[in-house]
Amino acid sequence: MDEGGRLSTHRIVVGTDGSAAGWAAVRWAATQAVLTGAELRIVTAFGPDRDFVGHDDAKDHMDEVIDQATGEATEVAPGLTITSEEHFGPPGTALQDESGRADLLVVGSRGKGGFAGLLLGSVSRQCAHRSRCPVVVVRHSDGDGGAVPTNGAGSAAPVPAAHRIVVGVDGSTSSTAALEWAVSQAEATGASLQAFMAWDWMTTYGWGFVIPPDLDPAADSARALERALGPVRNAHPGLALESSLVEGPAAKLLVEASSGADLLVVGNRGHGELVEILLGSVGEYCVAHAPCPVVVVHQPATPSAA
Repeated sequence: MDEGGRLSTHRIVVGTDGSAAGWAAVRWAATQAVLTGAELRIVTAFGPDRDFVGHDDAKDHMDEVIDQATGEATEVAPGLTITSEEHFGPPGTALQDESGRADLLVVGSRGKGGFAGLLLGSVSRQCAHRSRCPVVVVRHSDGDGGAVPTNGAGSAAPVPAAHRIVVGVDGSTSSTAALEWAVSQAEATGASLQAFMAWDWMTTYGWGFVIPPDLDPAADSARALERALGPVRNAHPGLALESSLVEGPAAKLLVEASSGADLLVVGNRGHGELVEILLGSVGEYCVAHAPCPVVVVHQPATPSAA
């Protein structure tokens, strides 16, 4: 973010393979690029699992995908600065590499290589786990398990039409980063922001564990939520900010809360996850099941000791 709390995105990378979800991702990314003044970089990749396709044929296919994606983006945002790149190699690897030079990575929920019944494709899952920048997973409305908000012409336009953004908060470092991103997005789009925290009673204990008599997870969670939101309210008094504290499983409740929302923002790993896990169970569930585009904001890297 810049000093005024606005999004300071300079490059948005969108991956597409010519699938319906890929085109939805391109349109979403183009609209976002207009809002943030960013360059849009359209990326596609081919192989190496298709050895029966020659190099020239693969190049022709990627040229066609890039040309069509550029047309889609230009239709949404005339005058947008657009660059492109074609990779011979695994799409997930290519997009992970591209994310290291981007401020935002946008992918469709499922490409042409996925089975129709899958809620999330292997490439989008890999990006959600390993992207080096925030990643947005965008769904296509037809048979993809969830709808992308559209304008009257049927084109994906979730950003300017944004009315409500939901962000998951649990006090972890990655959820703090997710909250900061969601605040900037809400201010850029004029959307209201719903900060959502779920709590649950502990159901299993180790041998000899004594439950403290003053244990009150609801009150503890309420205090944690207010600690997270207090600085936001002070720094952004004009933001329409609502908080929700609900008892139950966080993943399921977040997905339910995102019904009718334009965007769901989550951190990649909450308090309950092992350090080695790249994407926690809550983030994984939300990316696979939320009915709206999902932003996964990764925990900031911890500087290594000298």
